[in-house]
Amino acid sequence: MLKIATSSVMRGNFVAAGRVELDTWFEGDILCSRLDIGRDGYVLGNITTRELYVQGQIVGTVHAGVVHLMDGSFVEGDVHHHVLSLHSNASLMGNALRTTKMPFPQELLALEARASGAPVSRFPVSVARDLRVV
Repeated sequence: MLKIATSSVMRGNFVAAGRVELDTWFEGDILCSRLDIGRDGYVLGNITTRELYVQGQIVGTVHAGVVHLMDGSFVEGDVHHHVLSLHSNASLMGNALRTTKMPFPQELLALEARASGAPVSRFPVSVARDLRVV
């Protein structure tokens, strides 16, 4: 698990296998296996993940298998999901679009294979690309 805490601003695109906890301002696209956005978390960009738990805010498009919009969360943008859980006082300003098949980029599949020790395909990946802490 990777935890990115408060008091920083991050800009760029982020790719990671496994769980990521975000409690800070992030500008850019995120691709990971599971993303937890805490109460102090804010994402301005697109998110692709298998599981998403939101307590903070997102402005952008979400592609996720399972989405939990927790109490007090705010999402502005379309949410493409297989399962959507909308808790009390959660806000969604956009479309909730249910899909039965989620496309997961080869980059994430290769990262997950590498993390599990399985043979890695021919797709080279990096854990963080173009990432800057401001």
